[in-house]
Amino acid sequence: MMKLTCGIIVIMFMIMGTLDLQASEYLTYEEIHLEGRNHKLLRDFTERDYDYLYNQNTRRRFWGWQTTDYMRNVPVSFKKETLYIIENEGQTPINQRYFFKSTDQAKTQLSATGSIGIDVSGKISSFDAGLDSSLSLKASHEFSSTLEETVEINISVDPDTRLFVEIYGEGLISNGVGERYRFFRNVGSGGFEVFTLQSEHYSIVKERMES
Repeated sequence: MMKLTCGIIVIMFMIMGTLDLQASEYLTYEEIHLEGRNHKLLRDFTERDYDYLYNQNTRRRFWGWQTTDYMRNVPVSFKKETLYIIENEGQTPINQRYFFKSTDQAKTQLSATGSIGIDVSGKISSFDAGLDSSLSLKASHEFSSTLEETVEINISVDPDTRLFVEIYGEGLISNGVGERYRFFRNVGSGGFEVFTLQSEHYSIVKERMES
């Protein structure tokens, strides 16, 4: 976290870390909320989860991928990023003007574990070894400009008030496991996850500071 102090204005920029598994940007979001009690992200799978899902694959394939879903198109809401936090500890209002610009991003993002690899070319990502075709992931090459234009916002922060400027959004999550076969022989396995972005929006919230 970086903290910039100018007079009585405090602006904090949040910087997220990286994760060890092969993952996309969505796993760096500040908050992710899945709809439903028993749903979880691939990064939270336990060894027991993997064993259970692999055991659902009771038939071997001659060639290609055998997959088992854990979740399929489960709605998800998220807080992507906190852009600014402004605290007014003075006696007079603070007036600020901010500009926000749109950025192109992949509509579909991928994560994987085990021997499942992810091929990345620029902003385009795909699972390797033909897993995309097995999962019907034609959307992985689509892009979304969710914040479609430059936005100018005039903000007034009253004394003893804290203001948050954040990005929120919605999407869908699918995940599970896959096993790859050649001549009925298992030659690789791992977990996969697909995040599909549906929308993003800015949120500006004010709250009173505790004395």
